[in-house]
Amino acid sequence: MASSLITLHVELEEAEPPITRDLQVDGELSLAQLHTALQIVFDWREEQPHLFGNGHGRLEPEDQMPVAAALADGPLWYDYDPHDRWGHRLTGSAPTAALGSPRPVSVLGGTGRGPIEGSGGPRGYAEKLAVLADPEHPDHAVVADWVRAVTGPWFTPDPDLFDAGAAQAELDLAFGFRADERDPHDLSGLVLADDLRGPGDLAPEALLADFAANLPAGARSEFRRYVYRTGLLEPVQVSAQVRAQLTAPFGWFLEAVGTDGLPLTANGRLPSAVVDDAVAVLDWDRPRPQQTPREPAAAAIPTLHRAATRLGLVRPLHGRLVRTGHGERAAGSPTQLWAALTTRILTGLTPGAQVAATALLLTCADRPPIHRYDDQSWRDIAFALGVCGWRPRDRSADFDRDTVHGIVAPIHDVLDSLGSPGGTAGCPLRSEPDPHLSDFARAVLHGPAAIRSALTTRHR
Repeated sequence: MASSLITLHVELEEAEPPITRDLQVDGELSLAQLHTALQIVFDWREEQPHLFGNGHGRLEPEDQMPVAAALADGPLWYDYDPHDRWGHRLTGSAPTAALGSPRPVSVLGGTGRGPIEGSGGPRGYAEKLAVLADPEHPDHAVVADWVRAVTGPWFTPDPDLFDAGAAQAELDLAFGFRADERDPHDLSGLVLADDLRGPGDLAPEALLADFAANLPAGARSEFRRYVYRTGLLEPVQVSAQVRAQLTAPFGWFLEAVGTDGLPLTANGRLPSAVVDDAVAVLDWDRPRPQQTPREPAAAAIPTLHRAATRLGLVRPLHGRLVRTGHGERAAGSPTQLWAALTTRILTGLTPGAQVAATALLLTCADRPPIHRYDDQSWRDIAFALGVCGWRPRDRSADFDRDTVHGIVAPIHDVLDSLGSPGGTAGCPLRSEPDPHLSDFARAVLHGPAAIRSALTTRHR
């Protein structure tokens, strides 16, 4: 229990625009604990050395010096990253008596997002912000690519935004405030305790919680803020009609296979009559330029075939394609089919591909792309793989576009085969982002399609 409270004003020196934080802290916290708090509220990743000092020199040992004692002689300085030289000036109020059981650290306010690690200190960071703000600047594309590669998809995109609520949630988690409100077995920091968890709240077995739990600590904190900021924790509600339309192509495919199975051609393909049926039933007769009505279905059916096979809904047997037990249960039931697609989507993938698939689903849940080649989500996937310790097979430093697309191709097979509620019975050839793709991705992330292997094993 706090015996005294101190109001701290923390200002990042020479930062333009200004970056400040106003905190109320327990005066008995150590400088080591204050370091943790400052890392959180300024969005640092604990990648560089730091030190505390005052007008008389460096203050140490940090784990034995209370904040109140350190501030007794005036302002403190917290220096982070000796190369970029980020200086934080801390001024504190006189200690006041604490009443009740206040938070160890409370966020009272602040301005500006924390800087980007490795951006060159206050001057370098300001220069990069200026370049980013000017699309006509000759270095705009280079700096934008660098920022995206360094910050990844979970970093706060707006340099003027300070999310006090997300910072407070991270502080509460770090300092164990109201720990009884969280699931004691959860490592993600996203799951509430059993007695507080409602029907729509994130469950311990959810893919979203499993992914977060296995991230490195610094990335996990950033990821949690991203989840709160984008509303990914909000309950997922998808109407029965939308579920039926999204699963329509898979439902048709299982009906086409039937209880007796379908004969396969000598090279393992489906007979041409199946493609003709898709044109008639699935409304897949909308050709692209210079295509006949049959060509969209001819291209889509093999994708649907691959997806259904990997998901374990069908399998080849003695020259025929037959339903599996999962396929039998899902046939004729949109509810069962929805459950199969959302819970089995990682089936058959290597551990690294499971990580990449989850990262792809996160991008779809946040901002769904038109199709697999029309977006920049591969960079977000590459970032997630790197954070989790994976490397390309050829041991090169970074994943490139083609490598990432190859890794997530099985997931794209499923996403590209989903029906569109804009069509009669589903048409996967989308010409614009489908908002219901986000619904599907969120349903998967909230479901039990957990990653079943450690994330930090290198990609081999």
